Amino acid sequence: MGIVIPARLDSERLPQKVLLDFVGMPMIEHVWRRAQLVNPKIPVVIATDSKKIKNQCKLFGAKCILTSKKHPNGLSRVGEVSKKLNWDFYIILQADEILIDPKDLSTMVKLLKNKSIFSFYNLTTKLENIAELRDSNVVKCITRKNGTIIDIFRKSHLTCSDTIQLKLVKKICGVFAISKETLTLLLNKPMQDIEKFESIEQMKAIELGINIASIDIEKNYPSVNTKQEKLVVNKILKKDLKQKRILEIIKC
Repeated sequence: MGIVIPARLDSERLPQKVLLDFVGMPMIEHVWRRAQLVNPKIPVVIATDSKKIKNQCKLFGAKCILTSKKHPNGLSRVGEVSKKLNWDFYIILQADEILIDPKDLSTMVKLLKNKSIFSFYNLTTKLENIAELRDSNVVKCITRKNGTIIDIFRKSHLTCSDTIQLKLVKKICGVFAISKETLTLLLNKPMQDIEKFESIEQMKAIELGINIASIDIEKNYPSVNTKQEKLVVNKILKKDLKQKRILEIIKC
């Protein structure tokens, strides 16, 4: 088992975002250092198509594997590096999850070690407000009573009131885990329609009939996809008490 951080340079909405500075440190370093706090026995690898990112990773001591530039998403990129790593489970931590709490990653690791009933897991959390419900940059889901995900979407198709939807709909976090066997199965199948047109890589599993189990976490922190979100995240890093404590640890 290990953590892979897929990172590409040419992000569409915010170019070169993984190298942008946040309180004196590039985003990719923030994410990697948080992953390092999970468990010293859990390896952390950055998978990237960019020599510029790889050179930056060398500066802070991260293990980095250079991949093809032709991958449509992070899942595909992890598939390439999985041939070298050969782990039983891959925890995929998106490179823009700069505010990920290491404790939430640890929760996933413990679950995989103790009772990995399913072959695919995704961290989920509550939506905080109606603005998030309506924001297409926030990927969302609805779940069954047993915690498996029914559907993943960017815009809600539910017709009930916003108040009720806030109770039914969850946010999909950019952290998921997939077994070696299921990863191989998905990579051997062509890209699925919803996966492609909605740009939601986890939908490939659902479209092919594979259950994704949600792991609920308490706090909903934003990732970085736009310039506005960059400003919000910088403010959180400076003002939020939990984030300030994590920042103090990773800067030591």
